[in-house]
Amino acid sequence: MSPRRSIYAAILLVLVVTPTLTTSHARAQTAYPGYGPVVVNNNISGADPYAMGTTQAGGWLPPNPFPSGNMIGGYVPGPMAIADRLWIRADYLHWWTEGMDVPALVTTSPDGTARTSAGILGQPGTRTLFGGGEINNDSTSGVRFRTGFWLNAQGAFAIESEFFQLLGSQDDGFQASGDGSPIIARPFFDASRGIDTAQLISYPNLVSGNVRVGSESDLKSFLINARAGLCPIGICNPDGESDRVDWIIGYRYLKLEDQIGISENITSEITSSPGTIAINESFRTSNEFNGLQLGVIHQANFRRAWLESMLRVAVGSNNQRVDINGTTTRTENGTTDQFTGGLLAQRSNIGRYERDEFTMVPEVGFTLGVRLTDWLDATVGYSMLYFPSVVRAGSQIDTDIDSNLLPPEADPLVSDGRRPEFKFIESDYWAHGLNLGAELRF
Repeated sequence: MSPRRSIYAAILLVLVVTPTLTTSHARAQTAYPGYGPVVVNNNISGADPYAMGTTQAGGWLPPNPFPSGNMIGGYVPGPMAIADRLWIRADYLHWWTEGMDVPALVTTSPDGTARTSAGILGQPGTRTLFGGGEINNDSTSGVRFRTGFWLNAQGAFAIESEFFQLLGSQDDGFQASGDGSPIIARPFFDASRGIDTAQLISYPNLVSGNVRVGSESDLKSFLINARAGLCPIGICNPDGESDRVDWIIGYRYLKLEDQIGISENITSEITSSPGTIAINESFRTSNEFNGLQLGVIHQANFRRAWLESMLRVAVGSNNQRVDINGTTTRTENGTTDQFTGGLLAQRSNIGRYERDEFTMVPEVGFTLGVRLTDWLDATVGYSMLYFPSVVRAGSQIDTDIDSNLLPPEADPLVSDGRRPEFKFIESDYWAHGLNLGAELRF
């Protein structure tokens, strides 16, 4: 079974098993399951400063005993007042994300290496300075805001929204320079000659220069849901159950963006051929998801705390977009010319490419809340989001180059114009981590 199918199977199992397990837990909880004051002969006893009522998923149930009805731990839950139906939850996020793979972009060789071997992958002594693995895969911080409002006093229906964005720096970068030493190069495979080679940026008595590589990844999401209680307050509470299960249906927007920029400046050290060359290239990708979201939320209530488990799956269209650009500026004998194309971005792959792909985005989360007052809870939790079939900037870089395309093209007819080539290369993305925050009810 593929990893993606295994994840979907696990989600289905959780969706089926969670309500059963949580119901068993609720029925086994007999002492103060509603966590409210105990009513004995119409007198409140066992007073507790935290015993203000029953916490519901994303809302608060204030003490309002019915003269008759289903007793929960000696306490009869009542409808929520209008002032208790609104909740706001804010979280600080510390998440880890899936990085993106990039080919070897900058290399070096020991001083004294022959020009024909300098910086070339596979040659003795060649070492990769940047690339050749995964970047932007470290932890990052972010914020998330949730708010909702129960539409009726029984907590049967609610509308809620959520926004989160990763704000921390996921921007691995690199820069190097040399006046001939150390040796610095940009490796590639020359498809027209069938050999590995490299463009030299710094080599003794040949060229001096510098190279900079920058990258950035960003993730954000927005959603709005309708929420329906499986067993609203006052409608059913068999066996004194105080836990609740809510179904959700709504809309989700998710956006993942990546970019890699490469710039270099080269100065000729050959007296008979003076001049400079500046190359700038960029690879940008965007994954914009819009879809229908379905899910379930369960909340188990304890004496001074509550535990919320959440499963959501969004189904819809992911708009994949890739932008590739490159320019070369050459100055010789006081004359400056600009050409389209660089090294890895040529006329064969430069442009904007876009398509829509059907996908499913599952998410799971767990939150533990501790009641501080009758209107404020402290929360800590864990979340995991899986975004399959996305395009990342690093995967769109083709290091197979037709050297006849390098600006300025001496004879465009010599090249078949097929390398570097563009094609959509997909990978899977996940983000997961810890959440720390608070929930306010009023």
